[in-house]
Amino acid sequence: MRPGATTLEGSAAERTLFSPDVQAAVRAELDGMLKAPIFSQSNRCKRFLSYIVLQTLSGNAGELKERTIGISVFERTNDYDTGDDSIVRVTANDIRKRLSQYYRESVDAHPVQIELPRGSYVPEFRFHPPRPGKKSAEGSVQESVYENAKPSEISNAQEALISPEYPEVPGLKPAAPEAARFTGNSRGRLLILLIVVLLILAGTVGFGLLRKWSAGDVPDLWGSFIHATNPVLVCIDTHELPVPGSAPSGGQTFVDMVLRKQIIALDDASVLSSMAAVLGKKDIAFRVVGAEQVSLADLRRQPIILIGAIDNKWTIRLTQRLRYRIEVANPPGSGAGKQPIASIVDSEQPASRWTTDLAIPFNAWKSDYAVISRTDDPTTGVPVLIEAGLGNDGTLAASELVTSGRLSTSLETEPSCRSKKNFEAVIETQIIDTKSGPPHVLRVTCW
Repeated sequence: MRPGATTLEGSAAERTLFSPDVQAAVRAELDGMLKAPIFSQSNRCKRFLSYIVLQTLSGNAGELKERTIGISVFERTNDYDTGDDSIVRVTANDIRKRLSQYYRESVDAHPVQIELPRGSYVPEFRFHPPRPGKKSAEGSVQESVYENAKPSEISNAQEALISPEYPEVPGLKPAAPEAARFTGNSRGRLLILLIVVLLILAGTVGFGLLRKWSAGDVPDLWGSFIHATNPVLVCIDTHELPVPGSAPSGGQTFVDMVLRKQIIALDDASVLSSMAAVLGKKDIAFRVVGAEQVSLADLRRQPIILIGAIDNKWTIRLTQRLRYRIEVANPPGSGAGKQPIASIVDSEQPASRWTTDLAIPFNAWKSDYAVISRTDDPTTGVPVLIEAGLGNDGTLAASELVTSGRLSTSLETEPSCRSKKNFEAVIETQIIDTKSGPPHVLRVTCW
């Protein structure tokens, strides 16, 4: 908090009665904030932020709980399960990031700042006093907040920000400004220093905006998943061990259904663990299912992440519309009696093909391949992220590129991806002594 700033936070804000002048100042700040691009592009964040600020100004901060917000803002039912539906938590975290970015990039003066502390849905209002002898562009609103202060709330010759309706808030007295006297020469030096600082700040902000524009003008890997209203579905390929004999007449047993089916390879489990770590850091709610346990109807309810290809029928199906599609000859369970042969085929240039023959002894493998894509899929009608290797090493290579952020960096430097939303890439990893090497991108297409 800047020196001289007064904050109403936590339980203090919950029991505060706000004066009309303070309410006008906070509402003016909220209106300007919601018109900024970082908020105007997200109706969900605008509704959430408006609700919690206006409820706090109305003296209802004590009612700002997760369930209440879910019902009032997102039209959830009164008995909805907050454990399964994380929309309030995800949106609150998104708002915290947007607030931080808004004030970091804003060049305007803000006599009032709105913040949302972690672990709470009650906003904090930070009031910054004007400098002596200067008037802000906000003029009457800011001055009226100060002019209505009690004489007893004036501390160290600095006007207080708390109007007569505010109760005393211990520990939140504004700090006294330091006295300063300047000669003509010192004022000149100060002006030169100020100009230099402003030029440095302008260059820094300009560079930051340029980087933001550059990064924001290419496919956004996680945006659709961060803003999802339902938990993301992570669909992973599972394997089935041969079951001797037929299933009992009364139905399959636990051993048949779980211990001999729904088997996940260790490499796939490692990929799943890395993906879960990334989703957790981004506060993206998710649940994991086996590819054989979901239907097309299940896939249409939320964004999807598909991991693996050979035993993931949805990966193979959803890549058929893409330029680089995955084909599997002799797939597992086909009864062909031969080992699978998996390929990535360029639909525009069918002669371009990257193949992994699973019949070859693993210690003789030289390379493996994978597809990574982020699309608004027409089959399911939802955003889909695919990490699919022809073999396990390909899936590991795809996961490394995605979770490390290197793939996003590659997209930023790809001219053909400017102003595009979807992408697909072909990945290769060299294998030496059964160990995969660093992944690299062979082909990429954006649209």
